[in-house]
Amino acid sequence: MSIAIADEKPAIEQKGLRANFCWTMADPWDERRLAAFLMTKHRRSDSDWTRRPSPFFASLGQSTIECSVPVARPEALAELAAILTAELKGILTGATQIHAQMMAGADWKSVSPP
Repeated sequence: MSIAIADEKPAIEQKGLRANFCWTMADPWDERRLAAFLMTKHRRSDSDWTRRPSPFFASLGQSTIECSVPVARPEALAELAAILTAELKGILTGATQIHAQMMAGADWKSVSPP
């Protein structure tokens, strides 16, 4: 089962110098899918498991992924949404691979991020 967003266009809400983005997921988060997402979004590479920052947030049982980032000008929201969506799709591709290995009982640490 892949971990995917239902619609590539996020809901966008700008508040001052910050913009909030919200993507709807195809399926709600369960424990293993959320764990795979969290491991992937913070992973630098297959050989470097040190934590890297990520603006994406998801919670168990919900059907969304949220992101709040600073924005310099409102005209940049569409471009920023496209960049964040592309990054999120890459994270979800890696999370899908890790989730598949979790379900198969394989060692998920050997999966390379996208």
